[in-house]
This record gives sequence, C-alpha cells and structure tokens, in this order.
Amino acid sequence: MNVHKVVKLTGAVALAVLALAGCRAEEQGRLLEYKPGVYLGKPDTQLSEAQLRTLRHRSLLQGSTVSDGGGSSSTSRNVRKPSDPPVNEKELRDRVRMQAGSTTQ
Repeated sequence: MNVHKVVKLTGAVALAVLALAGCRAEEQGRLLEYKPGVYLGKPDTQLSEAQLRTLRHRSLLQGSTVSDGGGSSSTSRNVRKPSDPPVNEKELRDRVRMQAGSTTQ
C-alpha cells in the first residue's frame, strides 16, 4: 500500500512539473482572443530624433538615382509613346519576327 501512495505522489508531482514547465515566461501576457481589424498589441514607442534622422537618411539613399554606367535610371524618359491608331496584328507579328532574328515567315 505504501508503494501505491509513493507512485501516486510521484505521478502528481510529475504532472505539476509538466504543467508549470508549459508556462514559459515569454508566453505570459500574450493575446489569446483576437478581434478582426483591431490591433490589440502593445502600443508603439516614439522614435528618438537620432532614430528618425537615421531613417530619413536611409530613405533618401534608397530613393535616389544611382548610376553605375549600366542599366537605366529612374529619371530616363526613353519610352515610346503608344501608337495612335494601334498597330495591326500583322505588323506586330512581323516586328516580333524581326526582333527575334527569325527570317522565315
């Protein structure tokens, strides 16, 4: 009978340890209920002036035109305007054939 009580007590302690081990610190306080279209997380923190300055500088670098001698730049206006009236189908096929280098018809 004593062994039966020890096994029960050991099992209860093991279950308690498993239950407590499942309660990790990073999972405490997380959202369990969600509402569509509503942000329920922590509010954003304000950025410092140094962080704002860094972000502005990065956005300027990303938005600028960089030319390495090849490719095109965003300021290039070398785009053909649409033809008026539209090109007919035969002319378009001929143009494709010529650009592909095909000499057969």
